[in-house]
Amino acid sequence: MKKTVALFLRPGPNWDLSKRVREQQLWDEHARFVDGLFERGLVMLAGPFAPDGTGALVILNVETADEARAIYAEDPWAHQQILLTEQAKEWTIFLDSASQTPGKRG
Repeated sequence: MKKTVALFLRPGPNWDLSKRVREQQLWDEHARFVDGLFERGLVMLAGPFAPDGTGALVILNVETADEARAIYAEDPWAHQQILLTEQAKEWTIFLDSASQTPGKRG
């Protein structure tokens, strides 16, 4: 069993509903931030729920919700109130097809 944190993000007051995700202010800085977390092995999965600005989900390879919140507090979008942490929940993975050996079950 692998322990992770599911981080639910919501649009902040500076999210522009008339623009798509990659058109938001400070997109490049936000993308560099998330890419850096991914390269360090902290981000397992990340992405928006839909193109309508309803938020995003990030699965982090960290032990606690507080750790996940602290990491995402450094996101340029958080600093500018563009995308904010709504909820962080510790999540234990029982099944993971990405680490499954073909023909065998965990």
